[in-house]
Amino acid sequence: MLALARLALGQDHSYTQGDIEVGGQTYRMNCVGCHGGDGASVSGIDLGRGKFKIAQTDEDLIRIIINGVPGTAMPATPIAPVRAKMIVAYLRTMHDTKSRRSIAAEKGDAGRGRVLFEKQGGCSGCHRIQGAGGRSGPDLSDVGHLLRAIEIETAILEADAAYPMGTRPVRVIRKSGAALSGLLLNQDMYSLQLVDQEGALRSIDRSEVKEEGPARSWMPSYQGRFSAQELADLIAYLAKQKGAQ
Repeated sequence: MLALARLALGQDHSYTQGDIEVGGQTYRMNCVGCHGGDGASVSGIDLGRGKFKIAQTDEDLIRIIINGVPGTAMPATPIAPVRAKMIVAYLRTMHDTKSRRSIAAEKGDAGRGRVLFEKQGGCSGCHRIQGAGGRSGPDLSDVGHLLRAIEIETAILEADAAYPMGTRPVRVIRKSGAALSGLLLNQDMYSLQLVDQEGALRSIDRSEVKEEGPARSWMPSYQGRFSAQELADLIAYLAKQKGAQ
C-alpha cells in the first residue's frame, strides 16, 4: 500500500485571495463530486487538512489534479496548470485556523433550522430543497455536500461577496432597450441562459445583446436578522442537505 503522507502546510507559496476564490470555484466544478465540500469524502484522504496517499508537495498535487492517478478512481482533469495551482491554493486554506471561524462550529439544531428556512427566514420563497420551494434562487438540495459550513455562512451573511453555488446575478440590456436581470446558468459564444426572478428560464441570443454586466444579488443580507443560535440552527439544517439519501 502507498504510505500516507501529510502535505507540509508551511511550504513557501504566494497565493492571492483571487487565486483562492477561483480555486474554490474550480474545485466545486471538478472535484466536489468525489471529495465533497470539506475534502474528506474519500476514505484515507482529507484534502483540507493535508492528508494524502501519495502527494507530499503542492507540485505533486498539481500533477495529480492534471494527470490523475492511473489504476485508481482519480481521473485526469483537463485544465490548465494555472487552474490546478489555484485549486491547490484553495485546499491550502480550506481549514486555515487563521480564517474567520464559522458560527456553524457552534451547536446547531437542524430541526429548528428547517423552521427558520421555511418560515421566519423566508428562504423557501426563492430556494428549493428536494423539490419544495421557489425557483428564483439556487437549488439547495445538495448544498451540504457542495459547500463547507463557513461557505454556507458567508453566502447567508454576505450575499454579494461571492456566489459559491456557481450562479451569479447579471443584468442584460437588449438592443431594443429592454432590460432583464437573472441568475446566469450558462453562456457560450451564441447565447446566455438565465433564470429570472419568477424562476423562468430565459435564453438570450447574443446578437440581441447591447450590454451585459454583473447585478446585485437578489438575496438580502441576513446580517443581524438571526441570533447566533438561530444562524447556527439554519446552517446545521443546510449542512444536512446532501441530495438523495
